[in-house]
Amino acid sequence: MQIPDLDLQQPRSLKEAWTSLEGDASFDWMGGGTDLLCNYKWGINVPQKVISLRKTAELQGGVGTLAAGRTLYEIQQDPILQKDFPALSYAASVIASPLIRRTATLGGNLLLDTRCWHFNQTLEWRRAHGSCLKAEADVCRVMPYPGNLCVAAYSGDMAPVLLAYGANFVLVGPSGERTVPASDFYAEDGIRRYEDKRPEEILLRAELPKEACDWTVAYQKLRLRKTFDFPEGGVAAAVRWKDGKVVQARLATTAYASVPCLYPEISASLEGGGLTEVHIEAAAEALFLAVRPMKNTSMSPAYRKKMARVLCRRALKACTSDS
Repeated sequence: MQIPDLDLQQPRSLKEAWTSLEGDASFDWMGGGTDLLCNYKWGINVPQKVISLRKTAELQGGVGTLAAGRTLYEIQQDPILQKDFPALSYAASVIASPLIRRTATLGGNLLLDTRCWHFNQTLEWRRAHGSCLKAEADVCRVMPYPGNLCVAAYSGDMAPVLLAYGANFVLVGPSGERTVPASDFYAEDGIRRYEDKRPEEILLRAELPKEACDWTVAYQKLRLRKTFDFPEGGVAAAVRWKDGKVVQARLATTAYASVPCLYPEISASLEGGGLTEVHIEAAAEALFLAVRPMKNTSMSPAYRKKMARVLCRRALKACTSDS
């Protein structure tokens, strides 16, 4: 499979990036390209123009930062993040393979396109079996109901951990910067993907609140193989302790819906006491009942749903004060 002919732009600044948009050509922003270029080989939503942000100076950050242009390997190896936000470094370390992590960027993982068994196939496969709402057809093959909402799964690993830390995303466009809570960024639609991100906007960085250092966060991931594969399910748990009590908690998931999800009601049930086995089992059972995986990945929805309970239990136990 070959990448189709594309107009590739490689701006070295944000100003050059927006200048590259001149004209009526369809375009994609590209970080490391480790997922996007595979889609192009399969004939999936190929644009006329690709604007690589790999050399854009404003997206490169130093040690301790969450600049969108930093590679996952840099996030994984960052000594400040390892000390203050170890769950971020760990989540980066379990994405794909070592070679891919040296190319893939934080921004690319956060903006990862949704995936579906009926979508991420070659053009010839889709022609033979019938395409889907996200590609060339007008119906969702997973949920062909009125309204035709795309239920392709969001499969990024960094987003649930950043949700658990209470992060914000900084977007930048020709008119300036704006900050959006990570919890408000994603749209529950596998095609639209973002609530209000404009096409010309670029994800500049993720920012953590000052109190993020006070949280204990853990991430657990389900996948077919221990390397390379996208998550079939992922759970991030976060706990803020005070005098041996849970004063605040968060639970977030990935790969169970078209968005990374927070579960405030389940999280609230953990607050006010110690994180005992009873509390952990109750939260794990509640998450099992809450997730609604679709038949759009390699593993069965029933197994992925059961594993949400296991992943939640493991993540919460990793957050206990005696772990």
